[in-house]
Amino acid sequence: MSIMYIFARYRFNWDEVKYSIYSTYSLVTHSIGTMFTISVFSKKLRADDSVLGMISTTSKVAGALVMAFARNDYEVYVAPLVEILNGTTMIALRSIASKLVSHQELGKVFSLFGVAETMMPLIFSPLYAKIYILTLHVLPGAVFLVSVLATLPALGIFIWFYYEHKEDAKQKRLEVPNVPSGPPENVESPQPTSA
Repeated sequence: MSIMYIFARYRFNWDEVKYSIYSTYSLVTHSIGTMFTISVFSKKLRADDSVLGMISTTSKVAGALVMAFARNDYEVYVAPLVEILNGTTMIALRSIASKLVSHQELGKVFSLFGVAETMMPLIFSPLYAKIYILTLHVLPGAVFLVSVLATLPALGIFIWFYYEHKEDAKQKRLEVPNVPSGPPENVESPQPTSA
């Protein structure tokens, strides 16, 4: 987020070196969290994609709340630890989308994801800058509360996907086909007739 540097300079008097150290630390924790989530939740526990999305968005909300109300450097450094599982949101979305569309439509869906990822900074960077300027003297971390509000619909969608997936699995269990396992009973072979 481009507003993070301005926030850190104003709120905590950070210079470029302190912010660079924080950015590196945040990137490393983010990478570790993504590898952990994929290897443990997805591979070992075989969690559903929507569960990965719920974990990721919940972690994002918690990290943004910590950042919004951070009072010192230590609390700022806690935020990436709280947000450590945030890296799998787009992975979960892509996985869910790939299972919902045919193979012929995958290219179009992933192109749509690419366009959306490109457009987000164009929309949110000016919005966050405007909110930051308006709330600077009231609550400098208000932009992080906007991130929480923007993430809550995604969390709701993942929850909805989870319950839909559970309902589909339940329906499939109930629709067990009644295929006879052996030869039909009480069927007599035709007897030759004598003339």
